[in-house]
Amino acid sequence: MVSVKSLQNLNIKDYISETYDRAKPAQCNLELVYATGSKTPVNQSKPCGQLKCESLKFPFARNGALPTSVPIKKADVLVVADVTTQTKRVVELTLDLSVLDYDFDYAPGDTIAILPSNADEVVQKLLQRLDLHEQAETICSFKLVQNAKKTAKVPAHIPPETTPRELFTHCLQLNGVLQKQFLSALAFCTFDPDQREFLYSLSSKQGSAYYNELILEKGLCLIDILEICHTCEPPLELLVEYLPRLLPRPYSIANSPMESENDIRIIYSVLSERVGVTTHMLEKKIQQDQAAAAKLIIYPRLINAFRYTADDMSSNQILIAVGTGLAPFLGFLAHKQRCCHQGSPSRSIGQTWLYLGAKTPEAVLKLNDLQEWQNSDIVQRLRLCFSRVSELSEEAPKYVQELLKKDAAELIELLQHPATVLYVCADGAKISKAIQDGIKQCLISTLNLDEEAAMKQVQDMRKAGKYREDTWL
Repeated sequence: MVSVKSLQNLNIKDYISETYDRAKPAQCNLELVYATGSKTPVNQSKPCGQLKCESLKFPFARNGALPTSVPIKKADVLVVADVTTQTKRVVELTLDLSVLDYDFDYAPGDTIAILPSNADEVVQKLLQRLDLHEQAETICSFKLVQNAKKTAKVPAHIPPETTPRELFTHCLQLNGVLQKQFLSALAFCTFDPDQREFLYSLSSKQGSAYYNELILEKGLCLIDILEICHTCEPPLELLVEYLPRLLPRPYSIANSPMESENDIRIIYSVLSERVGVTTHMLEKKIQQDQAAAAKLIIYPRLINAFRYTADDMSSNQILIAVGTGLAPFLGFLAHKQRCCHQGSPSRSIGQTWLYLGAKTPEAVLKLNDLQEWQNSDIVQRLRLCFSRVSELSEEAPKYVQELLKKDAAELIELLQHPATVLYVCADGAKISKAIQDGIKQCLISTLNLDEEAAMKQVQDMRKAGKYREDTWL
């Protein structure tokens, strides 16, 4: 949610286009049915509303691996938040997999998904705002209205029997990006003329600049819109039809399976200004009384090429990460260390180079482990850079792509080796593009290529599986 002060300073008349094409009246295709006099929680054995939906598929879930509650064994703060350097708080969770009733074989680089829940205070605020607080625990269901569109259906993530509180807690994305069609539908539920025109304008083609500013850039969500447009009274069935599903969040496994038989570790960071739905839930979980172990609902995701196994011991790895993107590589290096200790001395061991960007030295995850791996020759080259350390010389690289360029000749020589794989863990957007551009510039300067030829090499490496990328959300 956007801060209350920002919303109070917002003048909606500044965001109403002089002329715009008004959308057609929205048709609600769902009907809400309350079970008369029933306020008993539905199917209490299921800890999450989405688990009650028998036909619901979970994104990228492995076959036979159902979402299951697992205990949080431990929570360790790896990095303390620092406002002056905009350093995020970083926490490592250890999860107990011994409760799973299926085999969970994994390698470093594999991922799990966590089923999130919306914050209790957000849910309660929405229930109050929509005058649903008295029906919050009342059993209800949804069906199609008699004149519904032919393509209409009750969303698969809505349980056959549920409650308003369960819907808002486990099933609906309350903090997501609002689509124009939904904003238009909200306009039909708004009684103040200016507020109605504001929503009409925001959802129109002519109001795209306003939409981009308020929804995409400032991040106004449903609660914010209802705060601004206080005469908007959307029915629950409209929210169920238009709001998207609350989706699981993926996290990289940050340890080797050789470290512990039944434990896995994941790492998350917390934005101080705008805490995400899942990270907010995780923060609340670790604040619970440890006598009653907090649990997370997880499932293993499908395996892809971004992993490190014993079969990769003889290959070379170039690992590139920024911030918490180091998480999967912690598993890579721990696994290599243990495989080396167990393997034959005559076995061929590949080179591992690690390039890591952080805001400060204090923000580097497990720096002592990284240095120990370097000293024991698990990592043959460790390059670090810090973007928020003013004491460094002007020549000192601040970003990962600058580290790559300093090593360009040796880096490209290693990269051209048939047994070398480049792994990048970044944001899939600005940072990932900067890293790719850095690799491209190394190819240009070392091999005397032009821009087009260098880009083709990068694309060929991706196709051949030599350039593997994992992205955080």
